[in-house]
Amino acid sequence: MENLDNIDLNPRQIMKKYYKPDYGPLFNKIKNIRAPVKNKILETLLDGKWHSELEIIRIAKREQQYIGSVTISTMIHSLNKVLKNDYIEKQVIEGKMYYKLSDNYVGLTRAAYSRYKHKTLDINDI
Repeated sequence: MENLDNIDLNPRQIMKKYYKPDYGPLFNKIKNIRAPVKNKILETLLDGKWHSELEIIRIAKREQQYIGSVTISTMIHSLNKVLKNDYIEKQVIEGKMYYKLSDNYVGLTRAAYSRYKHKTLDINDI
């Protein structure tokens, strides 16, 4: 039996050493998103910060010209439905709508999305 005096019981160290997140299901759901506009929205939200609806509309208009607040709201709702949780949060601040990835999912989404981008780059390079 191990001597408990030699074991570091710091929760942060325990999580870092033993917790290996499984982003496979999230990766498969992200991989199935075919709309370039939705992928751009996800890329924008990967930083984990609040983004205004107007900022997201400007980014989305680079991919698709005819897009507005109703379409963005529908896309956010669709992403939440596809991913089977409310992982994109909404908040009204001073009368304007803001969106961000839920803090619980930022790391997993970054890992899954970077794996998704890496896989698609490998396929296209061949």
